[in-house]
Parts: sequence; structure tokens; C-alpha cells
Amino acid sequence: MSRNHKTSKKNRMNYIYYSVDGSRTILRPGEDGVTEAIIETLHQLDDEAYDLNRSETRRHESIDELTDKAEIFIDHNAYVEEEVISEIESEAVTKIVQDVILELKPQQRDLINKLYLSDRPMSQAEYAEELGIEESSVSQKAWRARTKLKKLIKSKNIF
Repeated sequence: MSRNHKTSKKNRMNYIYYSVDGSRTILRPGEDGVTEAIIETLHQLDDEAYDLNRSETRRHESIDELTDKAEIFIDHNAYVEEEVISEIESEAVTKIVQDVILELKPQQRDLINKLYLSDRPMSQAEYAEELGIEESSVSQKAWRARTKLKKLIKSKNIF
């Protein structure tokens, strides 16, 4: 049975053994073959068990304390691995789309870049004004260019 404290030096003349059921047995030197050396050895074993339990408890407490402190610094919303994979996939998709766009006619390529891929995409009305054509014509050209892109992507089994 584990001790809650060490037996003081002045009380080490006897050894009190507590069984699991809570009963106690007192061992005294000279009775039933018990010697002072046996009692001293039992006290030493208790001391070692007590010290080991104390250091284990302190170690666990310090690990728990570190874990608690670490919680302050952990960003549970940060999924670095997922973000990196997403970024790589995004770059790969961008490269594939750029390669497929190169297969379009120059006018379709210009339309796709200006309406959809530019840092500041144009509206169909702005693009129509730039070319000097009707907005409905730009709408048709955009639909044809998107349809052509979809076919090219599908034919290459990209997505």
C-alpha cells in the first residue's frame, strides 16, 4: 500500500503494515523472527516507493502544466498541412487552366483573361465598350469561350 508520507526516524522502531482491506499489522523486532534489519529494509523500501511516487506525481503535474500552457499558444483553427495542400492544388489547377487557355483562339484568350482572370476583371459592358461592339455580342463570345474551355478540360480528363 502506498504511503502518504514518510515515517519519521524516531518512529522507525516498529513497522506498521497496512493491508488492502485497511487492517494493520505491527511488526516489532524480536517477535516472529523479525529483526531490526528487516524493519529498516521495509522502511527503506517504503521511502523509495514514496519518493518515486512523489517524483512521478511532480513529473505528471509539470507535464500537465506544460500542456495547459501550450493550449494558450495553439491555434486550433490552423491546419497548416491542409493549407499547404490546398495551396499546391490551387497552383496546379491554375497552371492547368493557363495551359488550356493557351489552346484558345487569341480573341477568346483575351476575353477570358479580361473578364475572369485579371486582377481587376472587366464587366461585359466595359469589354463591349473597349471593342466597340454590343454587350450581347460579348455575352455570346464569353459563353462560347467558356464552352470551349470546358470541352478542352474534359477532353484532357483534368477534372
